Amino acid sequence: MQPFLYTVASALSERFAGRTHELAVVFPNRRQSVFFSHYFQQVAKSQSFMPELLTIEELVKTSSDLHVADNLTQGFALYEAFVEVAKQAGDAPFEIPAFDVFFSIGETILKDFAEIDSYLVNIHDVCKVLYDIEAIDKAFDQLTEEQKEFLQSFWKGTTDKGRVQEKFLKLWLRLPAIYTRFQELLAEKELTTMGMLYRQLAMGTASNTIYKQQWQHIAFVGFNAFNKSEETFIKQWNDEGFASLWFDADAWYVQRKEQEAGFFLRRNLNIIELKNELPLLDVIGSRETAIEITGADGQHAQAKLVAPWYAQYAASVQPMQLGILLADESLLVPVLQSIPESMGKINITVGYSLQQSQVYSLMNLFFEVQQDLLKHRYQTVHHELVIQWLQHAYCGWPVDAKEKLQQKMLKDNLVRVPVNLLTQHVESSVLMFSRMMADMELFQRLRQIIELALNNTATNTDSIDQGLCVAAWKTLQQLEPLFAKLPASPGLGFIGSLLMKQLGSITVPFEGEPLHGVQLMGLLESRGLDFDHILVVGASEGSLPRIKPPDSFLPDNVRRAFGLPVPEHQDAIFAYVFYRLLHRASSVQLVYNALVTDNSTGEESRFVKQLAFETKIPIVKKQWSQPVFPESWPAITIQKDEEILKRLWLYYAKDTPISVSPSALNTYLNCRLSFFFKYIAKLKEPDQLEEGVDAAAVGNVLHKLMEMLYQAALLAHGKTITTAVVDWMKAQTELMVESAFKKGWRSKEIEGPFEFSGELHVVRAIVLQYAEALLNMDAAYAPFNLEHLEVPLYQKFGFNLNGKVESVFLKGFVDRIDENDGLYRMVDYKTGSDSPEFFNIDALFEQEGKKQNKAALQTLIYSWMFKKAYPDLKRVEPALLAIRHLQKNEGSVQLWNTENKSPIDADAMPDTLHQVEEKLRKLLEEIFDPAVDFDQTTDPNNCGYCDFKGICGR
Repeated sequence: MQPFLYTVASALSERFAGRTHELAVVFPNRRQSVFFSHYFQQVAKSQSFMPELLTIEELVKTSSDLHVADNLTQGFALYEAFVEVAKQAGDAPFEIPAFDVFFSIGETILKDFAEIDSYLVNIHDVCKVLYDIEAIDKAFDQLTEEQKEFLQSFWKGTTDKGRVQEKFLKLWLRLPAIYTRFQELLAEKELTTMGMLYRQLAMGTASNTIYKQQWQHIAFVGFNAFNKSEETFIKQWNDEGFASLWFDADAWYVQRKEQEAGFFLRRNLNIIELKNELPLLDVIGSRETAIEITGADGQHAQAKLVAPWYAQYAASVQPMQLGILLADESLLVPVLQSIPESMGKINITVGYSLQQSQVYSLMNLFFEVQQDLLKHRYQTVHHELVIQWLQHAYCGWPVDAKEKLQQKMLKDNLVRVPVNLLTQHVESSVLMFSRMMADMELFQRLRQIIELALNNTATNTDSIDQGLCVAAWKTLQQLEPLFAKLPASPGLGFIGSLLMKQLGSITVPFEGEPLHGVQLMGLLESRGLDFDHILVVGASEGSLPRIKPPDSFLPDNVRRAFGLPVPEHQDAIFAYVFYRLLHRASSVQLVYNALVTDNSTGEESRFVKQLAFETKIPIVKKQWSQPVFPESWPAITIQKDEEILKRLWLYYAKDTPISVSPSALNTYLNCRLSFFFKYIAKLKEPDQLEEGVDAAAVGNVLHKLMEMLYQAALLAHGKTITTAVVDWMKAQTELMVESAFKKGWRSKEIEGPFEFSGELHVVRAIVLQYAEALLNMDAAYAPFNLEHLEVPLYQKFGFNLNGKVESVFLKGFVDRIDENDGLYRMVDYKTGSDSPEFFNIDALFEQEGKKQNKAALQTLIYSWMFKKAYPDLKRVEPALLAIRHLQKNEGSVQLWNTENKSPIDADAMPDTLHQVEEKLRKLLEEIFDPAVDFDQTTDPNNCGYCDFKGICGR
């Protein structure tokens, strides 16, 4: 079979031979005209003129001397009309919403106006129905019983309309007046709407009939559905012989009333009585060529079938005979990334969205930066916005300057970065981060930023990016005078969101020859076009047909009563476009997302199921999945080779040995490999800015606050701490807490006042609560003598290594040492979930065990070191002040052996420390034993907060 457009071109060339210059051919969209022109040149005589090729909207525009206003201009005019009508109705100024509040409502109203006009509906009738449904029987006798039921069901069962509903009805009662004034305001500027042009052309009130002077005949080619206005003037012209209709339709779905694909064609042929110049085809009912439907495991996985599909035809079929159709146009980029190089030329009619480009993200970042600057008096910018700027392709900063700033941000923990660090190096930084004197200045700024982006090396080598930059620049130039006419200044946030919405709708066409190579287009663009072999990507239920509720204030029942579009109409259009693919294609393959997710049913389009049940066409179902061969993470074991032993030797070197902390020993017990990474290989977690609440920082602040309180007590009252002194310290906590935050919140002391904002107010309250709990415990223990604060401990520890005695140095810090009646306590504060209870000494040294207690082991090692440092002290015991433990009213701070149900007091210390010493010696012998490897923990629970789990793959 010849392509549909070839058939039409042949017929029109023959019928209008010698006078094709008097002919206009109208198509649903521009794409068909390109192919029609190609075919017409093949069939027409050499001296024939090309007919005028138009879209139907271009044809309608010739009927008026007025220009169609753009969406923003219509939005401004609608708001002006709304305000005028509201004032005339007596609304107070505070009752009239601002433009930015009204705008989103206005967009929906404009869409309803457009449909009301193009479907020739009387707006007064619609609004009256919505306001007073009980008037139907009196005012709308012409409606059928079914239409009346549709309207009555809208308010059925509703007695209390409520304030919101009343406002809605109030708006609709005024809409006729708003509509009239809106059209007047546009006409005053010699503007109109597309819907009004349709209405005027259908009603015979068009201001310009040049189309009848310019052409003797108009052929409507490849259409399926018409709105009411189109039906009206096309019917009139068809009866007059001024217009002809060329439908591409198959008898199978046109003559069956249950087939939605033929819904509009049956209406056109049987109800409106339009005359089709072509006979109905009889293809689908007799088609025996199978349709292949393939399920892919994932949305983007569908694109991976493009290459194997093309490989089937690459050697035997001309590229132009191949069509890739996107039922889901969001798959454009994945499909482009999946096209094999062997495909060569490809013609892409789906535009590349500006919203997916670097220039769009750059402009969006500009608005985020400016709004952030506004909130903070143009002094600082949030670090995440700065990082986005430094990492952006159009930043333009020298590499060394980027690294220098990032290092400074990490070193000084600049959660908010001063502006003066950013407005340097390149002009775009000044435009991005300096203060604007007026909101409208943003247009000039953005154009300058885009001009700089155009000079960027990356942009110069990418024609798509260049096109996107130019399109964005032109759009800003066009929109600036419109935004300057805003009824009031709605603020930078609204202007930014509105502008980005306008820019996000821009698409830039790909370069290419339209009649060469494989054709890639949206499904709806394929109307009137024919390919020998077709691949439909995105043929899932929900995409084919597309499920999108109408963006309208008109309820479904009202829309049905007045003949306005409803979801079934949209389904019927998609059904026709889908079934039309079967008219002439030798093969049709469809791909859908078979993965069930929140956004996918995992089912193929119901159109495929309809074909399987209602036709003789074989449906071949396949399942495809990308071959994936996951490799398990190999176990990591580090043997102690010569290099590792050299590093271990540094721990017991005679001159400057590396000391061992209890934290390092706990790490080894938890995971030997983690110990190697941290203490032998010296790997560090990447520096990060700490913006939120860091548990370690909270502990540091509390420790610093307690240290400051006791230092102040020593100076003011001496070393004896009584309950009165504790009460005095409680009174000082509020005065000292800010200083504690400045010194303890970050690794570097913060200069100037400490800013408590957001969750830091909560952290401050927690620190004060913790401090009060510790002081209450001290008050219960008073009186006692404060001997030392922040005591450094450093002791030599010997062990046997291959028959030779070696030694390492243990180090640590005790928060304070106090004395009460000859008992010396080593006090350690803990803000985590630590508890003074442990099972027994063996459990403390258990590797990968469930009975470990890191805090208890650390405290006992500190006790051993303290006892070695002060051997003359007879009565010594540790005190673990675990805040959360104390808050549970479990007042004991003594370590407690749960196996023996006994405290680790001064009497139990000699035997306890002896056991700790023996266990510690065996642990060190294992750590430094050349035969014992550093391997991974077998308990994955130990990996949850490990800095190195990314290396291990846990």
